[in-house]
Amino acid sequence: MSLETLIFFSVGNPGPATRHSTGHIMLRYLQDYFDLRELTKKAQYSITKTSNNGIILVKSNSYMNESNKALKQFLDGERIKLNESSVLVILYDDFENNLGKVKISTFKKNESHNGIKSIQNLISSKYNTATVYKLGIGIGPKPHKASKDTMSSWVLSKFNAEEAKVLEDTSFDLLTDYMDEIIERDGEIGDCNKFNAHMTKITSP
Repeated sequence: MSLETLIFFSVGNPGPATRHSTGHIMLRYLQDYFDLRELTKKAQYSITKTSNNGIILVKSNSYMNESNKALKQFLDGERIKLNESSVLVILYDDFENNLGKVKISTFKKNESHNGIKSIQNLISSKYNTATVYKLGIGIGPKPHKASKDTMSSWVLSKFNAEEAKVLEDTSFDLLTDYMDEIIERDGEIGDCNKFNAHMTKITSP
């Protein structure tokens, strides 16, 4: 595969930054990293990109469980074709992994994350040949034996100052390491478990 377009699509709720909007926080860091212009808002999504369209950053403006609507509007509105020369990477808050961890994977059978689940439904129905990865930014550890209500309150809470520093100093560095490796491999990640193991090896102190 010859990678022409790498799309980072972040999911999260509108409004103040919380754990649930970690994907948006990471997208903002990427915007600064690439020195790109401000995001341009277009109804259900906001967008910015490099001059050659090689890297596109997209922020969902929909609520988490309607992330699929934002993604579809982006693909239709920008006339983006998810084909063999493009890779779509979903940035999201991963409550199964600890803060300071980053993990890439493909969709699993029963997704528990509402944003990922909605996108999975869209991809499987309309773009089932597309190359799509989910890049989880760890926000855990999640509350021990948390109920559904406890989890809801927790993911909608803000990071404290110490956690925000880990996100900025550690998580973002890992994200860019992953991004650089994806580009180096021309979008051909292969086995995600092996890819994650490789990234752990090359990024460990």
